[in-house]
Amino acid sequence: MRVSKIGYQISQNSDLNEIKNLLSNHTKRAYLVGGSVRDLILGIGSKDYDIEIYDIDPIEFDSIMKRCGATGVGKSYFVYKLKNYDLSLPRRESKSGFGHKGFSVEYCNDELSASLRRDFTMNSIMVNIFSGEVLDFWGGIGDLRAKRLKVTNPSSFSEDSLRVLRAVGFVSRFNLSCEPKSLRLMREIDINDLSLNRISMELEKFFVSKFQRLGAELLRELNLDKRLFGVRFDDGFLGLISSKISTNKASFLYYLINYYDINGKELLSSLALPNSYSISYKQPFFKKISKFNMMKIALDMPLSNWLGLDSKARIKMAKDLGIYDCKFSPHIDTTSIKATGKAYGDELKRLKIKAIKEYLSDRN
Repeated sequence: MRVSKIGYQISQNSDLNEIKNLLSNHTKRAYLVGGSVRDLILGIGSKDYDIEIYDIDPIEFDSIMKRCGATGVGKSYFVYKLKNYDLSLPRRESKSGFGHKGFSVEYCNDELSASLRRDFTMNSIMVNIFSGEVLDFWGGIGDLRAKRLKVTNPSSFSEDSLRVLRAVGFVSRFNLSCEPKSLRLMREIDINDLSLNRISMELEKFFVSKFQRLGAELLRELNLDKRLFGVRFDDGFLGLISSKISTNKASFLYYLINYYDINGKELLSSLALPNSYSISYKQPFFKKISKFNMMKIALDMPLSNWLGLDSKARIKMAKDLGIYDCKFSPHIDTTSIKATGKAYGDELKRLKIKAIKEYLSDRN
């Protein structure tokens, strides 16, 4: 039995005590699995735990889960939800139909067989919640330490095309590089069986990732940049997104749309993204920004809300102008405007521009 320091530490996590108490009279083979193990090894706090439970047959498992008030996620998958735990029986999956959900599932009581259904080695690590025993059949810990994304089971990986987009998310979240054989395998996988909803869900994870350039590079290597966004990512674009510091979820699309002059409304529609991303094509874009133009933007929004406030220099300029976290709202005597309709709007705009010039003149 291999009990490493990390395995022992994970098994001593007080968050697992409730499940230990629930299962201790039924089995001693219950493992923390999947992303929760990966995150704990990486030192990332985890609030949700996936636990795979052995040596309990499906009928008994159902009975235990019902007695403790757990909610079944899917009878055929042997999965229950209890608070922040996903509790499941070990299973094998095989392709039986079209699409992401086209799988048949069967119960198995063997850790090695069950681990084969995991997409990447870093997600196949198992830690016994009672003993701290670590089962790492596919070298996931070593791959994590080497910052390497590697497919667990090449013979079945391509059965679920969603895994290709998950790879993009993992690379960009955890600063990983794709193992060459795994990369070649993913290049051969067609994602046309995926619904727009599934694609957009994975893209939204990518849009908020820390190492976005790595994910964009992988999209290019997989020829998914053209497939999803209609353009080939060039080095100029990759350099642009890696130099920006904005963390807004719409930032990637903001740079993409303006760099390649894409119709943003059509792009969002083609990807089935929610309307909250519309700021990516509605907000102004400047390759170089003057104080005057920054003040004009501040007429409509605090500059802290502007996607283009994406560098330390621009943030400093906004703060120096006193318009970082508030709109520029000059006092304008609208009673002096005699025009109506469009002429009224034009005159109001002229007076606002005049106010900006006066404001900047006073600060010089």
